[in-house]
Amino acid sequence: MSLNVLYCEGNSKSLDIRLLQQLLPGTCLIKPIGGKFYGFEDKIISDRAINPKLAGLRDRDFDCRDLRIANEPIEWFDRDVQIGWFWERKEIENYLIDPEVVRRALGRKAPPMDEYKLALQKSAETISAYTASRTALSCYRFQNSWGDQVDKTHRFPQLSKLGKDQCRDKIGEIVRKDKGDRIVEEQNVVDKFSNLLPLHRPGGSRFQNCLTFFAGKDLLYVMKNKLQEFGFNSKDPINEFLERVLQRIELSEDVWTWIPEWQKLRELITNFNS
Repeated sequence: MSLNVLYCEGNSKSLDIRLLQQLLPGTCLIKPIGGKFYGFEDKIISDRAINPKLAGLRDRDFDCRDLRIANEPIEWFDRDVQIGWFWERKEIENYLIDPEVVRRALGRKAPPMDEYKLALQKSAETISAYTASRTALSCYRFQNSWGDQVDKTHRFPQLSKLGKDQCRDKIGEIVRKDKGDRIVEEQNVVDKFSNLLPLHRPGGSRFQNCLTFFAGKDLLYVMKNKLQEFGFNSKDPINEFLERVLQRIELSEDVWTWIPEWQKLRELITNFNS
């Protein structure tokens, strides 16, 4: 039984629905219903009582589980009933900055691929400790970002404050402030951070798969100056870069063939059994 309604995050102009409309043409109705912190899961569960051929797709976010890279969406269950999928990668930007997507979307106007891949790697190196700390905080359900408001939905620390010791201090500050009557202690989260850090450093498994485990928004923010060098608008290089990639995606055919996970998502929705 094919799915006929897919709920996604965001609004009618968000990156999510614009991409999904190109990945899933002719398969189902795609409806953005807001962010995951505003009853996203409950809306899916409630509305499936009206239409069992409805499911949801949401960001994976930071994950404590040691999952292998499968290049396919992760099944999402509620009480043993599948209600949809998580993207395998952390968030939608992680797909739009993929070198293969950038190359296919921008064609001759794409940045030199060797330089672009190096910029991605350098960005991942810069945020490795910050990403490990965000993941550790997320494992214990604490606020996992801090710093200046660099976009309406994105905060980021000053680049000079991304070191291991500074991230560890920030973990302590957040846990002490927000733990309330919970039994979790600062040391529990710091220990988790210490265990995760090698995985996020160069050579670690999560670093090698940074497009899955690191935040695409963070990677992009650190690459901002490099994007300017690549010829994107000096006033707002990040949004211009994403917009150019998306506009070219919207003009392309068979976009779902570009990445194995996109192809798999299309198959899963076509063959969905509630």
